[in-house]
Amino acid sequence: MPISTKTFNDQAIRGIARLTEQANAYQEQIASGKKDLRPSQDPVAAARLSAIKEMEADVQRFSDNLGSAKTRLGLSDTILESVQNILIRANELAIQATNDTNSQIDRQAIRAEVVQLRESLVGLANTTDDRGQALFGGYATRETPFVKGAHGAVSYAGDTGQTTVLASGDLALTTAVNGAEAFMRIETADGPVSVFDIFNGLAASLETAGDSTTALTMTGGRVRIDISADRAPQLHEVTITGPIGSARISAELVAGSPDALVAAINAVRDATGLSAAAETNGSGVFVTAQDGGTISFGDYKIAGRNVATSPVSTGMTITPINDQNAATGAPRVLADADQAISSSIEKLSSGIAHLGLQRARVGAYFNAADVQSEALNRKDLLVAQTRSGIEDADIAEVISKLQSLLVNRDAAQQVFAKLSQQSLFDFLR
Repeated sequence: MPISTKTFNDQAIRGIARLTEQANAYQEQIASGKKDLRPSQDPVAAARLSAIKEMEADVQRFSDNLGSAKTRLGLSDTILESVQNILIRANELAIQATNDTNSQIDRQAIRAEVVQLRESLVGLANTTDDRGQALFGGYATRETPFVKGAHGAVSYAGDTGQTTVLASGDLALTTAVNGAEAFMRIETADGPVSVFDIFNGLAASLETAGDSTTALTMTGGRVRIDISADRAPQLHEVTITGPIGSARISAELVAGSPDALVAAINAVRDATGLSAAAETNGSGVFVTAQDGGTISFGDYKIAGRNVATSPVSTGMTITPINDQNAATGAPRVLADADQAISSSIEKLSSGIAHLGLQRARVGAYFNAADVQSEALNRKDLLVAQTRSGIEDADIAEVISKLQSLLVNRDAAQQVFAKLSQQSLFDFLR
């Protein structure tokens, strides 16, 4: 088959071009340090590299999630620590207020600081993260979780959900505690109360400390009791003490009906030496001590009342009287035991312990995120090593191949140059 000069030249030029292209590819590998992993060059390595890149993307996504989670958890712990410090300060103020040397003006000054601490507390509870999401709103991260209403009452507008992030393909980590658990459910001897109610109760007890008492003793042997009760039946409990001894009584009372209280007092007559009779055509209760002894009342509890209120809305008004039922002294208001400043101190102590527990939970979540971060760092290192093994070029080997290729190309160019200068007559000589 005859071969023309043009065909020969074309084939030679294409061959030299291929050698030049391969040389350029080697030079790019030397400059970048990476192999040529195009599917056309190495389909197996290209497929492996694609899978490794997907793993790297997953590791990066999970690492970003963990970074966000640790930021939220760190901020949550800082806020809860501040809240705990506010409770500690309020507890110090409450203890200070119980000092008998304080006047009502002194207690009002203490109350002013308590009210300001409560305002700070609401602000902290409504803290948002760097993305503007509420820390303590549960799943309702776009809403303001704690809403202040009339008379300082605070309600929770969030939910009980706990936000999470994916830390791996099948592991979700908690990023916060919800506000209902952190602030609204502090367990006390009187049942669960919110931290805001504790502050409201302390403010109320400071305001009413001079107008009521939670324990009193009357001399003269006779007293009149008037109950300020609600229209709905409500359980009232009180410890009464007479000449013989003490007993705790309870009665469901409604406004204007003292019969249940009379029955409860008379039921323990043998234990206390006290007897009771209802006022004719009235709502008062007359209590008489055997032999004219003293009559004492204490630890008064009204169901559903867990913190102090201002003004004192329900309670017993106790007036010393004579045998003709005429008052012999000033009436005294016996308030629910929770009206006492000491009751607020107990609840503040419970709140401090509760906040400590919430911080411990946040710390546990943060530690879990730390452990997962370390695992992701190890995985990231392994993936990087695997990728390096696939795509990193052996520079010494590539340089050797390049040098050999350049020698071959230069030789081919010289041969082509000489052959392209010859004609048919040169072959016929």
